[in-house]
Amino acid sequence: AKELGTKISNDTHNIQVITEDIALERKILDIIILLTSSLKQNDRKLDQFIETINGLTKNETRKKILVFSFFADTVEYLREKLLDQPNTVFTTINTAFVSGRNRVVALSSAERFAPVAKDARERILPDQELTYLFSTDVLAEGQNLQDCGLLINYDLHWNPVRMIQRNGRINRLGSPYDQIEVVNM
Repeated sequence: AKELGTKISNDTHNIQVITEDIALERKILDIIILLTSSLKQNDRKLDQFIETINGLTKNETRKKILVFSFFADTVEYLREKLLDQPNTVFTTINTAFVSGRNRVVALSSAERFAPVAKDARERILPDQELTYLFSTDVLAEGQNLQDCGLLINYDLHWNPVRMIQRNGRINRLGSPYDQIEVVNM
């Protein structure tokens, strides 16, 4: 077995300076971790999202809402922060969170969210229907989700064509809505 690298000693390296540099970098990393953890505790965008949802659903019952995010991690974060919380309308019964990590679940959830548009009314009972669907762009193309009249972009995609494709999921022929609404966070 051939040894790789250079043996370190006081003769080849200034070990005291290296140790001081490592200690300084650890302090910088500790500060970064502290700053990012404070961001998780005070998420103003999430607070505004909850306020927006509460305003949109206050006087309406069963208004379906489709929420898109580019990142699967963001969809997972929203699931952790919103599901079954006392200040939100989202429950495990009325809400699904999907990403491209499991396409079968995404497509099944799309049927539960838009059973009329997906020709799944015979398979999806009213108590199985979803009111809220959070998704990555796995459902942004080729899906008929026009049972819904309200789309929220939790984040904006860098490609404007993707934003149009998201809008096209609910702004389709056969929509029961005269107007659809798109909200960007």
